Amino acid sequence: MSELFLSNDFPSTPRHVFKFYSDAEIKRLNEHIFKMDEQICRALIIHQLLGTRISDTLTLKTDCLSMRNNRYFIRIDQVKSVTYEKAISEEVAQLIMKAIDYTKERYGETTYIFTKKDDPTRPYQYSMIQNQIMTMIRQEDIRDDNGEFLKFGTHIFRHCYGKKLTEMHVDDWMIAKLLGHTSIYSVHHYRKIGNKLMADETRVAREKMDMILLDIIEGWDDYEI
Repeated sequence: MSELFLSNDFPSTPRHVFKFYSDAEIKRLNEHIFKMDEQICRALIIHQLLGTRISDTLTLKTDCLSMRNNRYFIRIDQVKSVTYEKAISEEVAQLIMKAIDYTKERYGETTYIFTKKDDPTRPYQYSMIQNQIMTMIRQEDIRDDNGEFLKFGTHIFRHCYGKKLTEMHVDDWMIAKLLGHTSIYSVHHYRKIGNKLMADETRVAREKMDMILLDIIEGWDDYEI
């Protein structure tokens, strides 16, 4: 039977598209996220600022913050991988502390920062976040840059975080550390550069090359071709 079919008899498997939000799309979405329940809003903004997986954001513990050498650090207990720490700004730390205070005022001492209202021993569930965001996108008519309803996925925020690091020319190992990866294997996905960035980054080189080529072309006038 194997000799009856050739490999090109079958359609190729579609390649996974690594999605990002544009800056304009993130701004439009966040304008409405800021109007949501204040603790859900904090969870989503912290999620974007940390670049974590949603499972790791929603299971942040109330003792995750520490300070060393006048710098704030956050401990991230990854559900799917290792525990790691990274430095964060004072502004991010203050936002996390505000979320911790919110939970303590309502539920007392808890393990997690973002806890379920009907069972404070458990963290927020991703399905709850997803449903509320999708409902909001429809109700508020939030569109992407192409005019279509914005497709929402919390992991896209992580992609945006990684992509911004590449645009800042952070090296692969540092990006891996900040994302909680144990290797640089996945970092190449974040280095998919958009056309605008490519144009901006290569403008000087292209202008120099244009001048060299123009000099060569002008020299052609002195010869018969």
